[in-house]
Amino acid sequence: MAVSQMTPSRLVLRIALAAFLIVTGIMTLQLDSGFLGKLQAGFSGNELANAVHGFLKGDAATLVIVALGILELIAGAFLIAGFFMDAKGINGIALLVILLLWIAVIVLVDVVGKGGLMDGAFKSAGTFLSFLKTLSAHLLVLGAIMSARE
Repeated sequence: MAVSQMTPSRLVLRIALAAFLIVTGIMTLQLDSGFLGKLQAGFSGNELANAVHGFLKGDAATLVIVALGILELIAGAFLIAGFFMDAKGINGIALLVILLLWIAVIVLVDVVGKGGLMDGAFKSAGTFLSFLKTLSAHLLVLGAIMSARE
């Protein structure tokens, strides 16, 4: 979709999603090294790495995390490139993979993960509000991915 055909809201959403994918791709590739790794593991959390570590361990987890981090970077770069050229085919595939991955992240983090629906979301008002904040952020990203695919 050419920039001139986009509504202002879709333009802003696409720019935000591209920035989000590029930054989370970089943070995912940091893999717990240095300041960004500490940031990813603690303050902001990296849902992608946490979700993968929920079902894989060791070298297999590292390989999957690196591949997904690269995929995030590629998807974000193609979203930006889409402003200047037609990259719809490759971008569509990358966004489909990111969409499916993000749905898996929502299930693993917000439903079955620590503090999710099945593990502690209702312990107290504070944990429930924290759960809702995380879930709403994940749903915002999901909606942005779905919008970018249209």
